Amino acid sequence: MAWKVIEFIAGFVLAAVTLSDVFYSILVPGPSNSRLRVASRVRQVTLPVWRWMSRRRSGGQQRLSNSFAPVLFSLAFIGWMVLLLLGFALILHASAASFKPRLHDFGQAIYVSGSYLLTIGTAAAQPQGYTRWILLIEALSGFGVITATITFILEIQSNLHEREASVLRLSGLVGKPPSGLGLLETFAELDMRSELGGFFRSWADWSASTLNSHVSFPVLVYFHSVASEIDWVTALQAVLDAATLIVVLAEEDCGAAVFLHRSGSRMAAHICELFNLKSEEQHPVTEKQLRSIGERLARCGYPIRQIDSETVERFVSLRSDYQGRVAALAQHLGSQQCPLLP
Repeated sequence: MAWKVIEFIAGFVLAAVTLSDVFYSILVPGPSNSRLRVASRVRQVTLPVWRWMSRRRSGGQQRLSNSFAPVLFSLAFIGWMVLLLLGFALILHASAASFKPRLHDFGQAIYVSGSYLLTIGTAAAQPQGYTRWILLIEALSGFGVITATITFILEIQSNLHEREASVLRLSGLVGKPPSGLGLLETFAELDMRSELGGFFRSWADWSASTLNSHVSFPVLVYFHSVASEIDWVTALQAVLDAATLIVVLAEEDCGAAVFLHRSGSRMAAHICELFNLKSEEQHPVTEKQLRSIGERLARCGYPIRQIDSETVERFVSLRSDYQGRVAALAQHLGSQQCPLLP
């Protein structure tokens, strides 16, 4: 009798903890506060394997395949359903005497549990007494998890659409390889220098929106951009480099560039903190490099300040607010990094 009580309690705890994990992972924005953290544990196990498989398929490239994020979420969903199945199966097996005919083994308890979890029902054994309420709760739990998952997928698609619209518009402006300098040169070639302020403001809004969606639903980070030549991380680095160059080198003040620098740097910091990514070591920037960049911008028509050691120091200071973190994020996802001077 004692082992039945222990089995019942173990099943109840397992089911309750699993439902709590689903609630915090899908319905509550932000990283899961549950102790179970199925999605996070699945990611920790599968990420190294998937990265190794991606390198083999792509001839040594670091970029994760775009199927990783859907597979990650699918495995988390399967994990939740399996844990619920086992939790309620333990409860039913401990209550085997409450069925007519009696459940004769744990295998039959799993079958009955799965039938009600998937809301298809079964006539193999009829519940009696309190087990009817347990099975009703299990059916509601299964229906709730499936419904929440479908809603979550729709939310993911909506957030991806908002993120990717700006990235796709940027893909033809940043040059090859993508860079902030190439972006500024393209704006000059198209005679759109006067529109840089509005462009920087729109990307500052993009940074805030993307930060909110990716912190609320961390799996979004692993969805790559549709454009093969530029990823969302690469796009972030390119626009931040462009804004920093304007802030440091251009004689004309551009508050929108400062706004973008702060918003984008904050986004990179929070996402790296979410995944416990340490900032990568930055490549040193020399005065010669910055002078070369200034000369190219001046040829495009940008009014450029006098470049000296203080200018280099200020540029390095501002770029350090985001560069190491963006590089760490790019390394984590296998995204292409932007050269400062292509």
